[in-house]
Amino acid sequence: MSTLPDGICKQLFACFIVSMPLLMAGTTLGWSSPMMEYTLKGTAPVHLTLDQESWMVTLIDVGNVLLSLPAGIMMDRIGRKLSVYLTVPITLAGWILILTARQPWHLYVARFLHGSAMAISLIVSPSYVGEMASISVRGSLALVVELTYASGLLLSYVVGWLADYETLAIVGAIIPVITGLLMVSIPESPYYLMMVGKPEEAARSLRKLRNCGDEEFEEELEIVRQSVTEDKCKGKLTDLLHRDRAPLIIVLTLAVLQMACGASVMEAYASSVMYGTGLSPNASAVIFGLFIVMACVPFALTVDKYGRRPLFMASCLGTTLCHVFIAVLLSQDEAESARSSLDGWLLLASVCGAEFFINIGLMPVLSVVQCEYFPSDTRGLANSAVVFTITFTSTIMLKIYQPVTDAYGKRANFVGYAVITFLGGLFCYFCVPETKGKSFLQIQTDFETYAWRKSKTRRRNYERI
Repeated sequence: MSTLPDGICKQLFACFIVSMPLLMAGTTLGWSSPMMEYTLKGTAPVHLTLDQESWMVTLIDVGNVLLSLPAGIMMDRIGRKLSVYLTVPITLAGWILILTARQPWHLYVARFLHGSAMAISLIVSPSYVGEMASISVRGSLALVVELTYASGLLLSYVVGWLADYETLAIVGAIIPVITGLLMVSIPESPYYLMMVGKPEEAARSLRKLRNCGDEEFEEELEIVRQSVTEDKCKGKLTDLLHRDRAPLIIVLTLAVLQMACGASVMEAYASSVMYGTGLSPNASAVIFGLFIVMACVPFALTVDKYGRRPLFMASCLGTTLCHVFIAVLLSQDEAESARSSLDGWLLLASVCGAEFFINIGLMPVLSVVQCEYFPSDTRGLANSAVVFTITFTSTIMLKIYQPVTDAYGKRANFVGYAVITFLGGLFCYFCVPETKGKSFLQIQTDFETYAWRKSKTRRRNYERI
């Protein structure tokens, strides 16, 4: 007999396996950092020019963008389980190409394949986890999504720091093999099975994920049935743009904020930003990865206790303050000929602090709410739009970093990030509804009746009184 409510052990195990594609995505994304160090030292089997390095880094985003919309459609056509399973052969093929690469185009194809698999995992895995989890632990189980992704990044950084090119590729290739074996044991999402008209299979799937009495089980099964009604199984783009317009605007704004706060720039240009601390690029990347993993703990402890909205606001506030501090330190560095050791370590602490605050709210909570805000029939399309927006915004932020630095100095970038993040905090306060403790059906009903706006109005009127 489980000592945890709602068969949490079963759910945790299933959600961990479903999140394994995000571990693969983290390792493929993190691979480019040690790869550039291998190229610099001349230990990589493929020698790249600066232009070729740029293409190698960018092509993962190309694959991500091109597969974002098809992945959302695919998860509604062939199911959540088969969709995430497809990431296994795609990722494995990319690692085999990297391991055997002798020409730059081998790496280009591998990065495109990894970007394609990443798009599928970023779109399908968070939805799969949200549809498997009980209402009471849905937010906390999103920790698994964040932790596996962060662990993948950290794994690539650490192995890349301590081992050679071939070892890193072999470690990367082992992960999809293990993932493929583990995924055989998990059930399909009960929401998807109910959506495609298979209520008996949906009940069996839900039973495998729960450890509760018959009455409680029937209540949850009825919630699933009501959330996926016949008139909501069309899943057309018009449904997303009209019926679900309000939640779509909110999550797309949060998606832009997630990358416009400077997260992708700090990860990609860590060695440039922190030049003068005495750390190697790979050592900086490992510290970054550790802070991302550490941020998972406060997120897990607070997301279901205090809610999604307070985490968003705390994340924005903390990130804004860290960006201001970074801008001040970079301004001092640009005014002086050399940076003191103390200033270097203060800069390291500030950058890692910003990364920490980003990863307690802006990063992980978006994956929670993008699953919660939409009914099953448009969840795939909505997730595709979110991933496309994140990738597009990230690409823009990466492209403008160096031109802005050349024209106005590094500090100008972080002043911009501070302003954007502060405005994002105001947006979260005024526009983001709280969904803690609500079923998918309650959340959808709130959006349809604008109940979340009315509750915000009542709260603000009460505060004035």
